[in-house]
Amino acid sequence: MTDQRIEDLGDALAVPRKNGELVFDAPWEGRVFGMAVTLTESPVASWDAFRDRLVAEIAAAEAHGDTSGYYERWLASFERLLLDTGVLSAEELDTRTAAFATGVYDAHEHYETTSDAIASSTRTPHMSAVRTIVWRADGEPINVFRRPGQLFVCATGCCCGHTERGHAPVPVDLYHQEWVRRRIRHKVHLSLGGCLGPCALSNVVLLLYAGQEIWFHSVTGDAQVLAIFDYIEAMVRADRALPPPASLVPLIFQVFDWPAQAAEPPGDVTDARRAARWPPSSSFTAQCTADGAGSG
Repeated sequence: MTDQRIEDLGDALAVPRKNGELVFDAPWEGRVFGMAVTLTESPVASWDAFRDRLVAEIAAAEAHGDTSGYYERWLASFERLLLDTGVLSAEELDTRTAAFATGVYDAHEHYETTSDAIASSTRTPHMSAVRTIVWRADGEPINVFRRPGQLFVCATGCCCGHTERGHAPVPVDLYHQEWVRRRIRHKVHLSLGGCLGPCALSNVVLLLYAGQEIWFHSVTGDAQVLAIFDYIEAMVRADRALPPPASLVPLIFQVFDWPAQAAEPPGDVTDARRAARWPPSSSFTAQCTADGAGSG
């Protein structure tokens, strides 16, 4: 039954093959293939439900010029199915994925918090750069995965989203959908929460990325939300802070009275990368206005 379902996917969704046999370029591809098939053989989800999400994922990737591989799209479809069926919450999925990504989760399926595991997790400069060992109040060492950024959206404050008070709605679902669809959940965390201030401006969004703070106001339309995610995705791909696109400049404002300085590059960044980083400015808003803001 499983083989026939795979055969019936058709050309547009066909799994990679060589001489008629399924081909996996990396072990994780075979694992996620098997997990998706197994899930759809259970009462939790149907094969049609997974296939529909794979169709949507491939179409969205192609529409946005996404160069991800077949099994990356398969994985995204599987994750979406897990979330939609309630097998995992977004927080649980994020936590488990981060645990595997940082190596804290071992082959025996338990979290390592021994002294040997802590030493292993911080042994190399690369892994030390993305991990922080925090000793919890109960004495348990927790390996915290560090991300380049976080997006804060005022969604439940005193003004943002309160249509009964004359404010525009906050497109909460779109924020979450784009965050998941673009597969940046382990690069930029999304926080949909309460008041960010200042309350004279509604629908406020704060983006922290690579040591930069960028404030947006009056983010009310889908196009603006998509532009913010396009900007974030451009920085994730460039692996550095970038000036905002011209379309977002009118929404940017400054909150604090200290100058917005560019983050210092990490010690292992090459001279070329260091020279290419966004230069510091005494006023972020003035910099954007004066420079006309290069495209992200």
